[in-house]
Amino acid sequence: MKKILRDYFSFNSRERVSILFLCCLIAFFWILPYWYPTPQKLPESLGWKVQPVDSENIVTKAPTIHTDSFHPAFPAPLFVFNPNDLPADGWKKLGLRDKTVQTILHYREKGGRFREPADLKKIWGISIAEANRLIPFVRIPELGKPVFKTPIERPKSIPTSILINQATVAELLLIPGFSRPLAARMIRYRDKLGGFTNLEQIRKTYGLSDSLYQLMAPIVVL
Repeated sequence: MKKILRDYFSFNSRERVSILFLCCLIAFFWILPYWYPTPQKLPESLGWKVQPVDSENIVTKAPTIHTDSFHPAFPAPLFVFNPNDLPADGWKKLGLRDKTVQTILHYREKGGRFREPADLKKIWGISIAEANRLIPFVRIPELGKPVFKTPIERPKSIPTSILINQATVAELLLIPGFSRPLAARMIRYRDKLGGFTNLEQIRKTYGLSDSLYQLMAPIVVL
């Protein structure tokens, strides 16, 4: 008997390590379920029940969003108003929060103006439902458009004569059609020549058109 027990229960070092590892693995899986919390049941006192889902009768339907719905938190009476001059008390009577009223007043102080009723939707803090509730009561007078007056150009009077070798840029500009760059160019060309001696030299000025030359030739005095 002892021999039989010795033959079956005698292990070498490798076998003892294997048996020890196997015992540790069994203990790990035995303890593992205690590490996870058990699922909690919904309290029946609150009346919550889990209904089974019938996958065959599920109908996919997009949610309907009502932007025109009125939130019951704003039951204030409505009246016709101009958002560009309505005081803080008026905004509060319409049901807006104090922070939103301050945002509107700050917007107007910075030069902002409401040009159409839909501009209310641009104010930070006003929801779409609030804006749609107020828009039908907005009355904005037509803002005057700035009038830009075009300066009337008076026709230049042609001088009777001009001393071309002493003329300045301002004097050349008295000739209709003369521009400041052209007048400056003619004076530089005149100084380079040491003065004009004939009309042909004046005609060679770069940028001087033939029509402008014909206009100034009769009044040029050399």
